[in-house]
Amino acid sequence: MISKLEAAKRNLRMAIRLFFEQGDAVAVHTLGASAQAIVRDIARARGLEHASILHDHPDVPAHLRREWIAKLNAARNFFKHADQDPEGILEFDESQNELVLLDAVLVLSQLDSDGLEEANVFVGWITTGHPELRPAVSNNVIGDYCARNNVLASDFERFRELCDERILVDRPR
Repeated sequence: MISKLEAAKRNLRMAIRLFFEQGDAVAVHTLGASAQAIVRDIARARGLEHASILHDHPDVPAHLRREWIAKLNAARNFFKHADQDPEGILEFDESQNELVLLDAVLVLSQLDSDGLEEANVFVGWITTGHPELRPAVSNNVIGDYCARNNVLASDFERFRELCDERILVDRPR
């Protein structure tokens, strides 16, 4: 047996690892978007105020929300379904994967106190590439490590290795 949350965590774990391996972007998106959808649904069911930084963004006017969400879900739905457009073609922007993974990681952090090593590494990668975001993240062990050791966000191999270095991502006790 497997819970929905465990399925989401496993999909997210593999999506992040594949992302750092610079593997197939469609596979990263499919796994990441699946995890994102599950954690979003669980967050809503548990009554969390913000179940998604993307889907529930407060700056999107109500009259544009349906169009906004359709655009956010376009790639996920394209990769998952062919019933409406079996010969369809999509111009896929691989940078969407960063947002999908970040959204899933942030929502998961609200749902599961056990954490996910790969999620910590992904947040560290985000804050390494965008140091202005570091103050917004507490217990950013990976981001702190990267800053101290001059690890660049472009060093995907090192971030992939960090996914396996548990000592760096254990939560402080």
